[in-house]
Amino acid sequence: MDLKNKNNVLTSNRVMVLTKSLLLLLFTFCALQTTARAATASENQYLKSTRGTLVTVDTPPPGAQKVTVGIYGLNVYNLDLKASTYSMTAYMWLRWKGDKDPVASLDFTNLVQDVVFTKKTLLGVPKILSNGEKYQCIRMDGVFFQPYDLSSYPLDQQELSLFVENSTDTCDKCFYIFDKPSSGYDVGLKVPGWIVKGLEANSYIHDYGTDFGEKDVAYASKYSGIKISLGLERYINFFIWKLMLPLLIILMSNWLSLLLNPKLFEVRVVMPATALLTIVFLQQSALDAIPGCSSLVLMDKIYLLAYLSVVLTLFQIIMINVKLDKGSEASILKMIKLDKISFAVQVLFFVAVFAFLLIQK
Repeated sequence: MDLKNKNNVLTSNRVMVLTKSLLLLLFTFCALQTTARAATASENQYLKSTRGTLVTVDTPPPGAQKVTVGIYGLNVYNLDLKASTYSMTAYMWLRWKGDKDPVASLDFTNLVQDVVFTKKTLLGVPKILSNGEKYQCIRMDGVFFQPYDLSSYPLDQQELSLFVENSTDTCDKCFYIFDKPSSGYDVGLKVPGWIVKGLEANSYIHDYGTDFGEKDVAYASKYSGIKISLGLERYINFFIWKLMLPLLIILMSNWLSLLLNPKLFEVRVVMPATALLTIVFLQQSALDAIPGCSSLVLMDKIYLLAYLSVVLTLFQIIMINVKLDKGSEASILKMIKLDKISFAVQVLFFVAVFAFLLIQK
């Protein structure tokens, strides 16, 4: 077989492989489309009835037993962004008038692990205060669910919420009022990596939107509760020294390649290529602390900006090498001038977009 026929055979084989690959890709796409249509069609068999609202209320319904609830935070630990949980130890007290003891029906609706939860009453029987109110104090410790908003990571602010409700009596029978003057948290309450901003709370009525099958009962879907939130803010030093400083060093090595002599093409192209690989690993390590998000967080956007800068540098170096006449001093000087302009423009562009991202976070 001569060389020409051999080349024709190789070309024919390549066409066959390419055709089979395209057919396989088309078949896979059609299968995915069919599966998606089937999934959409099957949605009709599910009951879609999203219900429930939280309405902030300060005034209890007429005739409801008023129960004052306060909290004193001791420890916050095991804050897990990936699991959307945190653990908390605190003292909680209740004051009320009337024969019905509301302590037994005190419920933490965002509690996630009943097995390890403890709720210990510190008084054998409720204490009678001078104003006639009954008083009971408990020590509680548990793991609570908290969906975290990570869109501004690593400059995010979070709140650790504790939802306290009455599990048996509707809001017309029992209404919770937060004891703001006496509530707070211990000076030793520290959350590593976070600044504790403060404690806030408000009373609400949780309208579940269903009577839970209990027909002809007034307020059957409405229960009184209190949302207690501990505000947290991440230390900015974490962002500056652990995330941004390594990235800026890599970007500087990328930009400095534009200041080298245009004739040193191999050296100039290696620097941004190495920077690109390093940024990939930096991004992976920087985002290991948070769960995978379908949307971009702030740090993702900063890394995309860094990728763009590296790609622009590579493009600049390649174009300069294509247009460069190494034997012409005028051509070399012209390309050096273009490199310096590109260096300044890229740095200013990065700073401007970076500042915009911080403002919009």
